[in-house]
Amino acid sequence: MGYDLYTAVAIQPEIRVAETRADIQKNLERCLELIDAAPQVQATAKEGFAQTFAPIKLISFPEFFIQGHEGHWPLEHYLENVLIEIPGEETFRLGQKAREHDIFIAGCALERDPEWSQEGYFFNTHFVIDPHGEIIHKYRKITVATHYELAVSPHDVYDRFVARYGDTLGSFLPVTETEIGKIGTITCMDGHFPETARALGIQGAEVILHPLLADPLMSPPMDLWQAMNKMRAWENVAYVVSASWGALLGGRRPKYIAPGKSMIVDYNGVVRAYADFPGEAIVSAVINLEELRRRRMDPSRNFPTLLRTEIYRKIYEHSIYPPNQFGEGSPHTRAARDPQAIIAQFVEKGIYLPPAGQPPRR
Repeated sequence: MGYDLYTAVAIQPEIRVAETRADIQKNLERCLELIDAAPQVQATAKEGFAQTFAPIKLISFPEFFIQGHEGHWPLEHYLENVLIEIPGEETFRLGQKAREHDIFIAGCALERDPEWSQEGYFFNTHFVIDPHGEIIHKYRKITVATHYELAVSPHDVYDRFVARYGDTLGSFLPVTETEIGKIGTITCMDGHFPETARALGIQGAEVILHPLLADPLMSPPMDLWQAMNKMRAWENVAYVVSASWGALLGGRRPKYIAPGKSMIVDYNGVVRAYADFPGEAIVSAVINLEELRRRRMDPSRNFPTLLRTEIYRKIYEHSIYPPNQFGEGSPHTRAARDPQAIIAQFVEKGIYLPPAGQPPRR
């Protein structure tokens, strides 16, 4: 059965950083409770997931939603206390909720993949669970934050990744066709690069899930989170569902480093739901696939169909950020992922002009 009219939900939990594996279970328990509560806080509130004119069919969680994250954790802490397997115990319990309520559940977690973990690699993985409790979609974050993350990007192990999963666009940025539309996923830092969402749009993604940034990017005067999600929706003629943290508990950084602001944007770039506050929240909006598909038949400002690819591909003729940086082993420190050499190359080529009295640092 297909649904051309349904409700999407972004859940904004308060997350405890995972100092021990017990913290993961605490976070998971609360997220399961919030799933049960979702029907009670939508516009057509009900006690349970009984049918409405637009039943809840999709629930999206933010990045690190059961693990939290700290920028000072060493590699050993991830390996011993933080990583989960996907599928694994935690996704099994989420799958039980998906079956119970006949919904899709999406989230992001730091993944221990047995195919990679023996060499210390782990991924920041965005996954989707279907109403049968099965994982039907996995995306490994492409644009890991160079200043923050130790997760490996598929680009960091490009040749090995291609050998295992193929060299198609969908191998790196998949779009999965479901009964609630074509779903694609990007994560946090990916949103700064229009190419990531465009890769989904050009494959027909109708709903793009894009969780989490952090302040100061989410609050005035920057408000980049809001602008980013509106543009990714507008330029790809797609809905964007963006879940954020309500708070980060037990960490070194401020509790409200991500001050809420979960949002759902329609294909016209109009915000349909918005939690303009920190703390726990659940926001929801109706996804109208029939209306979206009719809009995509209109040539006016139909951006994916207007791409001048022959010209645009000249931007990418030469490598900029090098692939295979960690093809021989995992990055063990954040300093290993320093883009200063690339900035220096931009200066040497005359692309960037250096400030007076400050030579580029290598």
